[in-house]
Amino acid sequence: MTQAQYPAKLFSKTDSGIAALIFLLALALYTRTLAPSLLWGDSAEFQVLSYTLGMTHPSGYMTHIMLGKLFTLIPYGSIAWRVNFMSAFFGAWAVALIYLIVRAHGGRRAAAVSGALLAALMEGFWWRALISESYAIAAGFIASVWLLVLLWEQTKNTRYLFLAGLLGGLALGIHSTIVMTGAGVLAFLIFKARTRSAWLGAAIGALLGLTLTLAAFLYVDYNDPPSSVYNTVYRPSLSLYGLAPNEFDSPFERLFAIFPANHFWSYYFSAPAETINARLVEYFRFFHLWQFILVIVGALTLFFERRWAHALYAWTGFLLIWGLGVSVAFSIYREFYVPVTVIVGVWGGLGASAALGALERLMAGWPLRAGLARFVLALTSLSLVIVPLWQSRADLSLAARSGYTSFIQRDHIYAVFAPEKAIQDATKVLRRVDENAIVFADWDKLYSLIYTALFDADRPDITFAEALTGEDLLLSETTLEYIDANIETRPIYFTIDLPQLSELYRLEQIGDGLFQIHKK
Repeated sequence: MTQAQYPAKLFSKTDSGIAALIFLLALALYTRTLAPSLLWGDSAEFQVLSYTLGMTHPSGYMTHIMLGKLFTLIPYGSIAWRVNFMSAFFGAWAVALIYLIVRAHGGRRAAAVSGALLAALMEGFWWRALISESYAIAAGFIASVWLLVLLWEQTKNTRYLFLAGLLGGLALGIHSTIVMTGAGVLAFLIFKARTRSAWLGAAIGALLGLTLTLAAFLYVDYNDPPSSVYNTVYRPSLSLYGLAPNEFDSPFERLFAIFPANHFWSYYFSAPAETINARLVEYFRFFHLWQFILVIVGALTLFFERRWAHALYAWTGFLLIWGLGVSVAFSIYREFYVPVTVIVGVWGGLGASAALGALERLMAGWPLRAGLARFVLALTSLSLVIVPLWQSRADLSLAARSGYTSFIQRDHIYAVFAPEKAIQDATKVLRRVDENAIVFADWDKLYSLIYTALFDADRPDITFAEALTGEDLLLSETTLEYIDANIETRPIYFTIDLPQLSELYRLEQIGDGLFQIHKK
C-alpha cells in the first residue's frame, strides 16, 4: 500500500467547522443526560474538593480539582452539577479531537466523523462523561497531546511540542493513564525529532507542567480544609497506613503518602487467568462486528502504510492502558477503557477511511460511469455516519425525550427518578446528628454527607471521617485514640455498625443506619 497523503493544509475551515459541530452536539448530548446533582464515592469527593481545594485520595488529582474549581465558577446549576459538567466538556472535547486526529492522519471526512461517533456513543465512554470523575478528562488530555504532536510533525513548530509536554506534565495531577501515553510520544519523537529544539521544547513543556502540578499540590496541601482526605481519612487512621503523626507532618511526607511508591507495572497480570479471559471476551462484546473489523483494519493500516512512528504511538498507549484494565486485579477496571476509547475511535476512523479507499479502487476497475461510482461512494460514506447513530437510536431517543438512557438506569449511574437522592439521604442523617458532632461513615457516603453539610444543611460544625478498618474489620489504633480523645466532649456517630463498637462502647441506634457511641 502507498502511504496516505496529508492534506495540503492540515485543517481546512470545513474541518474546523465539522470538529466544532461534533463538539457542540456531543456536549449537548452529554449535558442532556448529565447526572443532575450530588453523587456518591469518588464522584462526591471530586464535587466537594473541586470547591474546597482539598487533597484527594491517592494517587492525587491536583490538576483535576484545580480545573474543577474553574468549572465551579459557572453561574448555572449547583456545585455538584458544575463539576459533573466538567466531564461532559472534556468528553465532548475528546470526541471532536478524534475527528481532527483522523483527518491529520489523512483519513476521509466521513470516516473521521464515523470514528468520532464510534467513541462518543460507546456506553462506557458516554456514561463516564456524565459524572464527576477523571476518565473523560483523561481522554480529553490524551486527544489533545496526540493532536499537538501531529501539528508539530506537520509544521515543525516547536511550540506544539512545548504544549504537548506541558499537558503531559499537568496530567500527573489528573490520571496515570495520560502519563502512560508518554511512552508513545517518546517513541514518536525517536522516529521523528531530528533537532535539539524539538526535544528541548518537549522537555521544557513537560518540566513546566510537572512544576505546575507540584505547585498545585503544595497549594492544596497548605490549604488543607476539613474536607481534605488528610482530615477525613489519613489523620484519623494513620496507624492503618503504618504511619506515626511525625511521619505525616511535612508536605513531602504527605506527598509520598498520596503518591505511593508502588510501581504501576506491578499491577499488570495481577488478576487470575480466568478473569483476564473473561474481560477479553467482555471487551470485544462492547463492539458491533462492523465496528470491530474497522478498528482492527485501522490499527493495522498504519503498519501497512509503513508509518511506523504513528503506529507505535497509538499501539504503545493502547497496550499500556488497555492491558492494565484487562489484567489488573482491581474490581474497578472498565474505567481504564475510557481513555483508550480515543485511540479506538481514531483506529475506527482510519479503518473506515481504508474501507472507502478500497471501495474506490475497486470501482475504478469496473466499467461504471463516474457519476454512479461517486454515488456509491457517497452512499457508503453516509452509511458510515448513519449506522452508529441508528444502532444507538434507542438511547438517543430516550435521551432526547427523558434526559437519561437505558444504561444509566441499568447501571444505576444516578437515581433517574430521584435526582436528589444523595442529598436527601444525607439530610436524613444530618438531622439526627447533634451539634459539634463527629460522624464516621463508609467511603461511599462520606463525601455526600460532607457536601450536604456544606452546601445544603448549613452544618459546618460537624467533623467527618471515614470509618476505615483493616482486613480484620477492626478500627485502627489511631482511630480508637481519636475517639477516646473526643468522646467525653463531642457526640460521635457511625453510619455503619461495626462489631467492635459494641465491644468497646455503649452503642445506641439513633435511627436507620445511624449509631451513636458512648463510654461504657
